[in-house]
Amino acid sequence: MFPQLLLIWRLTAKAWNHAVRVNPSLSCSNPIGPSDIPGVARGLSLKEVEATRGDFITAALRAEKAGFDGVEVHAAFGWLIMQFLSPGFNLRTDRYGGCLESRARFLFEIIDGIRAACRKDFQIGLRISMERYGVPLADIREVATRAIREDTIDYLDLAVWDYQKVAFETPFTGRSLLSVFTDLPRLSVRVGASGYVMTAQQAAEVLDAGCDFVMMGKAAILDPDLPRHIEMDHAYRAPALPVASEWLRQSGLSERFIAYMRTREGFVLDR
Repeated sequence: MFPQLLLIWRLTAKAWNHAVRVNPSLSCSNPIGPSDIPGVARGLSLKEVEATRGDFITAALRAEKAGFDGVEVHAAFGWLIMQFLSPGFNLRTDRYGGCLESRARFLFEIIDGIRAACRKDFQIGLRISMERYGVPLADIREVATRAIREDTIDYLDLAVWDYQKVAFETPFTGRSLLSVFTDLPRLSVRVGASGYVMTAQQAAEVLDAGCDFVMMGKAAILDPDLPRHIEMDHAYRAPALPVASEWLRQSGLSERFIAYMRTREGFVLDR
């Protein structure tokens, strides 16, 4: 079991929560980011960057003490670590900004810190977005390459909105996004992917594309017995969206979780 490590602050709810209704009470009144963006976010000082790095490492230690098998460092979907990777949002002139190596320093210092602080068999995963959020695909691929080469992570989580999507950035134009990463020499690192995988056949396609494992989010929410159903029926399909809130209740979701899923466009039929 793995918790995800991420920082809840985003630059702005409007800029990053695409097609999602955001509860105002969850928005940060003083948003922060890698750099000052007038009217949007305050840039972290060097001391704050170092303290935040320490917070991630401490969070991993807490997870270890709580009995988790590992943690997943969330560097996807516009969260703080991905903002540091972005040349558009990271305008720093110190050692955490500039070239890709410097923009990735925050991420790799977190990973190295967790590896040094936790036991040797404590698993570390890295989640990265393969598209959007201001980071060139070539940069993301280089980050993945380095993470694998340095052998400090145990698995790589490729997050994409649709596993079938093709790349539009050169020099990868026309290739599937998955292939941009599954062709990397992976040493001992396992590579998995998510991205609107709703059927057993689609899960098989992700594996056939070169992944070692598949992650299914929406499908697992809709069906808590998803793995067993897929094992029993290789033609299994998760329930089609949207679904009634009563379906989610019968699946064991709490009222709070159902209320949250109502913020996801096209998920809950009755609002």
